[in-house]
Amino acid sequence: MSICMQCIFPPAAAARDHVPSLVDLAAERLGNLSLDDEETMDAIPSVILASYMWGWHKIAYPAMRRALQRLPNPESAPEGSSNSIDEWILLNDKWLRDGKQAEWQQGLVTFDDADNVFQNSILADSSRTITRLESLPGYEVSCDAREPHIAIQPSVEAFKRTFDHISDGLLKNLDWSNLFVAGGIILGALLSVDTPDGQPRSDPRWASSDIDMFVYGLSPLAANEKVRHLFETFRANLPPGTPTLVVRNCTTITFYARYPLRRIQIVLKLTESPKSVLLNFDLDVCAMGWDGTSLWMLPRAARALETGCNVFTMSLIRGHYLSNRRASALERVFKYADKGYGLRILPSYMSSLNNRKPSQASPGQQPDGTDDLPPDIPFLIAEARRLTAHDVLRSDENDSNIFEFNMAHSKPSGLSGFSSLMRWVALWEMGRRGEVTIRKGAWALSSYRDAWDERFDTGSFQEHIQQANEKEVWNWVVTDFNRRLVAHGVADEENLDSGEYELWNTFRRTTCAPTVDAVLSKKKDIMLQVLLPCERAQARAGLRETKLLVPVEYGFNFLGSPEPQTDGLFFWRIPAELMWQQLDRSVDELFEVLHAFRKVNEHLRSNSAFQAPRLLRELARRTLYDEFDAFASWFV
Repeated sequence: MSICMQCIFPPAAAARDHVPSLVDLAAERLGNLSLDDEETMDAIPSVILASYMWGWHKIAYPAMRRALQRLPNPESAPEGSSNSIDEWILLNDKWLRDGKQAEWQQGLVTFDDADNVFQNSILADSSRTITRLESLPGYEVSCDAREPHIAIQPSVEAFKRTFDHISDGLLKNLDWSNLFVAGGIILGALLSVDTPDGQPRSDPRWASSDIDMFVYGLSPLAANEKVRHLFETFRANLPPGTPTLVVRNCTTITFYARYPLRRIQIVLKLTESPKSVLLNFDLDVCAMGWDGTSLWMLPRAARALETGCNVFTMSLIRGHYLSNRRASALERVFKYADKGYGLRILPSYMSSLNNRKPSQASPGQQPDGTDDLPPDIPFLIAEARRLTAHDVLRSDENDSNIFEFNMAHSKPSGLSGFSSLMRWVALWEMGRRGEVTIRKGAWALSSYRDAWDERFDTGSFQEHIQQANEKEVWNWVVTDFNRRLVAHGVADEENLDSGEYELWNTFRRTTCAPTVDAVLSKKKDIMLQVLLPCERAQARAGLRETKLLVPVEYGFNFLGSPEPQTDGLFFWRIPAELMWQQLDRSVDELFEVLHAFRKVNEHLRSNSAFQAPRLLRELARRTLYDEFDAFASWFV
């Protein structure tokens, strides 16, 4: 786009001491344009840029970074100021979500933009070395592993060569149309620059990363055919005689072969474009992807490479699969902190806490480096470290200097509040200093064991999946103190604990088979048990065209029973044609409600008096909110 600057900003107006309203209007008009032309940005007077550019959120990120270099101290911004590149990226991200761009590629970053985006970098034949700033505005969380310099691939050709290498050739001859790989494996390929002698290298930090594959722009039936094509490609590139296993749950389908060959994980979200895939990522540094020919990343991903930090927003806490950006998990936060990408809370978030009612007394002694924070934060950080150290010492049974602490023992989410997060941060810091040993995989709370190492065996893994399915039913049995299962006709008093009834044999939270055709067959449909209010259950049971909800036992669950009942026990069936999310909003919302009912009935001992408030919380946390109000609530 080429724009006449003299038509928009008359020379006489630029020379005046006070910018007239005509310039205000012209600047507003310019800000409504989607500018990606460097010459146009170069023609805008610096005085106009300094006054208005922070409000132009439709500018392409590379053009914005190029223009930013014309301003003094482009990285510095006072606490609470919105005039910073990080705050601008958040608003630019919102514009990208609005989806009003002519093409999905508009606003994304590619290798061609590297000179403007990574200005403090040096390009060589084998890599581009980025030097990071020594300090950044805001409060950093778990950033101790951040490196002062990183090397990334110098070109798209080098990236493709490395990606083909670390993906074990499993995607050779793949038809890439409507397919997009994104997430950690892309970051790993970007950082795995060639050795000095020109040989491809695999960064060990991504040795166990899956190949996360996304399908976009297709109908459910066409998407299922694409999954079949992907599996046939995967199987054709395996060594002869290698066994395969396809595992399906509510959110993914994963192809397994043998260790250390990469697993391919298909995320069951049907999006419109690769841009929609990237916008859904929780952590900034993961918002990059590969379409077989080009690397694409969001501006926040490029910024994360440059800073070594993921910017904290409340989407990390309160996002979910119905929103444009999903929530994160404690496991992912610290997994990427170990890789050198912690969290950073921007100054505007920290300063927003000053509007709250001051907390009660804080200790006079403040930890180093926290004097510029709101007064109660240093106390919360110090208290979190003290409590964590106390718990670790108490857990020491062998009087050893190295404490082994299993982090999976604590069920409440470490992201439920600032103090809770800081306790986990304190433990992570102790692990970094060698004061504790954090067991491999301890961050995860997986529903089944996935020993992805030399011990992996497809047969044993199928047994683990079956045991995980049985465990969820068993949790119901051992907590059914009020014999609710008996009331629903699942079993009688004599055989309730024997396991010889329909619930054991039909429930499948995770299903598996040697091939995609088998795992997508009706015999392998996901079958989840769910307790619903009778009125709603009866209405949903009438959906005969999908048979979404099927009574566990006919003749019970209010059907034919003369006694009034408060709930009905159903199998929630998810067939292959309904497994894709973000295709039909009404189906997604229904599934969200059903998941909420399952959440409040994880254990049958739950008192009905507590279930209603908990269900309300499960649904209410998914509603819209003010960002800073939500942050203040989370912080407290």
